[in-house]
Amino acid sequence: MLYHPDKHRDPDLKRQAEQLFNLVHEAYEVLSDPQARAIYDIYGKRGLDVDGWEVVERKRTPAEIRDEYERLQKEREERRLQQRTNPKGTISVGIDATDLFDRYEEDYEDMVGGGVPHLEINKMHISQSIEAPLTTKDTAILSGSLSTHNGNGGGTINLLLPSAIFYATVGPLVFYLAIQRLVIQPYMRAQKEEDLEKQRESAASNIAKKKQEAEASVLLMQESVRRIIEAEEARMGLIILNAWYGKFVTDNSRRHERAKVIDVTVPLQCLVKDSKLILTEATKSGLPGFYDPCVGEEKSLKVLYQFRGVMHQVVSGDTEPLRIPKQSTFRYDTLKLLLSYCAFSLLCLNPFKYAELKR
Repeated sequence: MLYHPDKHRDPDLKRQAEQLFNLVHEAYEVLSDPQARAIYDIYGKRGLDVDGWEVVERKRTPAEIRDEYERLQKEREERRLQQRTNPKGTISVGIDATDLFDRYEEDYEDMVGGGVPHLEINKMHISQSIEAPLTTKDTAILSGSLSTHNGNGGGTINLLLPSAIFYATVGPLVFYLAIQRLVIQPYMRAQKEEDLEKQRESAASNIAKKKQEAEASVLLMQESVRRIIEAEEARMGLIILNAWYGKFVTDNSRRHERAKVIDVTVPLQCLVKDSKLILTEATKSGLPGFYDPCVGEEKSLKVLYQFRGVMHQVVSGDTEPLRIPKQSTFRYDTLKLLLSYCAFSLLCLNPFKYAELKR
């Protein structure tokens, strides 16, 4: 209803409403079809693209599609684990085949059981190793071997680390903390920043489009929000004073980082119904009038609102459900109003009624 083109007279707003209305219609067509919805939940929009290829057979049920997806996920995880650990192994077997060649002697045929040569495994060696990258240059290697020869055997397990002489001079705990802080953590942070940068670059055009759609959506909400605020003010209901969504910097050690937030006051007020705002357990970047201001980074929603004339503040994680006003706040305000009425009745109305009756 909010994006219906017929509800807007301004030509620019009507054009923007038509674009958003088409997106809503497209989403409805997918979500109302159980099979299409299951494919979209798993593969996204590309799973619905039938131009040239299909991810799965369309005759499958949603349950079968999810089972197939979970199977493929397990296979990908196994391949990723193998690539990360680079496992290597060898197996060698020694066979005594003397009996096989003795059969060519002249008297072989006269021997008991000479028709079938006797083969015997007299030795075996198995070795396995895995690699664990610590940095771009250093790799830890864990290897083991098992050997047996004529019924006797033995095995070894080795851990090879770079700069072994240095590492052997310090205690295990000191070694772990030093490597964790000086090598692994910086390396992981650098890798994370590099991955985030690649993710931002690949999503730049899509984010720009989402931002444009969000800004158009906010313009279309203005009139509806004005009516909602008037109705909420009349009943002393829920008024969204300010709301921000994105990455907040609260840690003093990260003051050099810049907060990346967007103002979502209008979109949240538009979602208020009967003095309540209820958000489900899903990323908030998909809400009308929202977009992702910091792709790949942790986000949250901060809301400053007024209810029953009292201001409150709440912070919610990106995928956490949210309900305001909180039930405790509602009960407290209701109790406060009830006590105020009782006090007013006791101090003002009752003496007045007593005086009237006495007169």
